[in-house]
Amino acid sequence: MIHLAISDSHLLCAQWFVKDGRQILTSFSYKALPRPLDVFNHSESEIISVLNAGLHLIREDILFEGDKVYVTIPDDYCKSVMVSVDSDLTENDGWEFAQWTINHRWPTQGSFQYYGRSFPGKSQSVFAVRVPTIFIEPIKLAIQELGGDPIWMGTESSAFFGLYPETGCTIFLPTSNGYRYYQYSQDYFQNGTARYIKNLWKLHSMVGSHLEGDVFKENLLFAGKLSEKRKANFKGRKIKQLTALDGVSLEGETLPKNIKEDDLYVLTAIATGHLHGVTLDFFNRPGLQYYQYEKPEVQEITKPERVKTEKKKLKKKKLRSKKKKIKKERNLLTPALYIFFFTVIAIMLTYDQKPELFDFVYFKNVDQKSEILSAPDSGIVPIAVQKDEPPKSKIPKFVIDSQSLISVASRTLQMTGSRHITLLSIGGGQMDLELVGDKTMDAPIDSLGDVLNYSLRQVRADSLFKHGYLVKYSIIDKPLNHSNIEIETLESMVSNIEFSFIKVLEPIEREGQVQTPIIVKISGVDHINDILLKLSVSGGNLALEKFVYISESENLNQSAIFYISLFSPHNSDAQE
Repeated sequence: MIHLAISDSHLLCAQWFVKDGRQILTSFSYKALPRPLDVFNHSESEIISVLNAGLHLIREDILFEGDKVYVTIPDDYCKSVMVSVDSDLTENDGWEFAQWTINHRWPTQGSFQYYGRSFPGKSQSVFAVRVPTIFIEPIKLAIQELGGDPIWMGTESSAFFGLYPETGCTIFLPTSNGYRYYQYSQDYFQNGTARYIKNLWKLHSMVGSHLEGDVFKENLLFAGKLSEKRKANFKGRKIKQLTALDGVSLEGETLPKNIKEDDLYVLTAIATGHLHGVTLDFFNRPGLQYYQYEKPEVQEITKPERVKTEKKKLKKKKLRSKKKKIKKERNLLTPALYIFFFTVIAIMLTYDQKPELFDFVYFKNVDQKSEILSAPDSGIVPIAVQKDEPPKSKIPKFVIDSQSLISVASRTLQMTGSRHITLLSIGGGQMDLELVGDKTMDAPIDSLGDVLNYSLRQVRADSLFKHGYLVKYSIIDKPLNHSNIEIETLESMVSNIEFSFIKVLEPIEREGQVQTPIIVKISGVDHINDILLKLSVSGGNLALEKFVYISESENLNQSAIFYISLFSPHNSDAQE
């Protein structure tokens, strides 16, 4: 088995096998990267190039062929949240809300995957983590090209959960002025920073609870050397100082002399712990992953023979595939028609903007028909009157995006027939749509935008099929300039609708602007269409950022979740 640890400055790789229930470390490689990863600002081509160069050097020391590979990335590469889920919300609603919260708290451009876990017990919460795709598929493909089997990827801190898969643990990492802690258990994930000042713990929760009792209730681990001062911080608490390679035997002089003990804690946890079904796996399918722990049976794995093989160069990932050139038959009529139509359009636009340029045509026509159009010269010199148009106010981008989302949601519900829709999720310029019906779907989905992906599968024995669409929907060019809307107005819209609610969250600051996140759940397709209509004609300071519609075809229950951001008038004006 192999552990590949990725960091900003280096790659660390270790190989071991199991004999008589003991892990025996056989190979170890530490390679500095030619350039730090953090300088590339998520440039995919640059990062892949640097990682491939590092893996090429590691392959000189360790053979990947036929071995299982575990990969860890720093926790700082990911962003995570834990959100509480009300009893009125489903697990899927909580998952959508968690992703929405991450993107609001850390808005950024790029490609990401989302992984999470639902905790339906006492905490009633959902955990979500956002991972850059740069560190998932390219790494997986590179390992496969080396002949390895990529079976797990996760954050460095999550690897320690495998040491206590049933009871959970809290790992403390030393910092210059305190600690960074991560807690994992079957019932909760949380992390934050901690300081011990004047015999008191000062906790700053980044994800989860800030209560001291919640942080210190699991198995406490310390990744580092506990000085006398730090031991005093944990006085009265049972904390275990981790030992590098505890439970791992070395074969010969495997470790280089310059390796630090801090670089071996994660390797020790992976080699001696149990990760599958316990931790979140980024090589697995994105979405919610459920806790499934089975005590492993000890199996003896024979030591892999080191066979000298010809070194294979690691192929760099081709980012763009070459498009096949399609020879087209020459047709002289088509370009001539294009030239004619574009010329006519250009003349019409010019005449609309500068009609005085065509005065010579008009006066020439008048001279030819002087008997009909002649008029006595009154001696009055005509004066050209230019109309002053009022300056057009610039509409904020969030209003354009919001109105585009509202428009495509309304059109989709009206076009397809709401009872046929099982799932409709719109946001970020894309729409996921699932429809159940006959094998042939008559609804013109392509009129809503560009269809990026389509799937078809039979769902039941009664000849029904599920159609799946991924659509990049169109953006409205010139939405109406609406007046502002207040929270009280939204509350009045929802108050009289049965099985519906509105939840106003704490204001957050995003890109220097304060906005209030609001979640609205509406039941009944007629009420949903009514809310969409009202939002389409009001709300210059409102942004509908995500819309999720779910229909249970068996009992015809339709509901929709509106994820709304409400900007104050001052902030919305600032965006103009």
